[in-house]
Amino acid sequence: MAHLIEDGKYMFHVLMHPFDGFYDVKFVRRKNYCLPTIIMLLCGLIGILSYQYTGFILNYSPLFEMNSITIFLTTLFPFLLFLISNWSITTLFDGNGTIGDIYVVISYALVPKLIFDIAGIILSNTIIQEEAALLNALVAIGTVWFCFLLFCGLCVVHEFTALKNVITLLVSFCSAIIIVFLAMLYFTLIGKVIGFVYTVFIELMKR
Repeated sequence: MAHLIEDGKYMFHVLMHPFDGFYDVKFVRRKNYCLPTIIMLLCGLIGILSYQYTGFILNYSPLFEMNSITIFLTTLFPFLLFLISNWSITTLFDGNGTIGDIYVVISYALVPKLIFDIAGIILSNTIIQEEAALLNALVAIGTVWFCFLLFCGLCVVHEFTALKNVITLLVSFCSAIIIVFLAMLYFTLIGKVIGFVYTVFIELMKR
C-alpha cells in the first residue's frame, strides 16, 4: 500500500515533468504495474459512467441498449491495441522500451484525460445548449494533454528522437489497422469452420 501511495504521488510529478518523470520511471524507480492497472480499470469505469450519466444535452447514446461489459471493453480496446501495435513496431525500429514500459506510459498519460472526462460528466448536467461548445473544449484539453504525455513518454522509453517517434507512431497506427483486419479475418474464418462442422454434425445425426 505504501508503494502504491508513493507511485501515486510520483505520477503527478510525471504529469508536470514528463521527460524527467518517465526517465525515472524507466531507469531509476522500481517497476510496479499495480497503479497503471488501476488507472486502466478506472478508464473503463469512466467510459461506463460517461455513457450513462453524461447530461442529455451532450448524450446521444441509446441508454436502453446499454451493456456495461461491452462499454468497458470497447473503452479499453483502443489503448490495448495501441500497446500491442506500438510494441511490435518499435522492436523493428530498435526501440528500447519494453511492453511494460509502454503500458506504464499509456496509463500515466491517461490520468489528465480521465480527470477532465470526469469534470465533463459532472458539468454536462449543469450547462445549457449554448455552453456545450465550451465544455467540449474543456474536455479536449485533457485529450491534448494525454497525447502530449504519450508522445513524451514514448520518446523517453524508446530513446527516440521526435522525428523518429512521429514515424513510429504513424507506422503503429497502420499496424493497429492490420491487427484488427487480421483478427476479424481470423474470427470470421473460425466462425465459418464451426458452422461447417455443426452442419455436418446435424446431417450425420439425422441419418
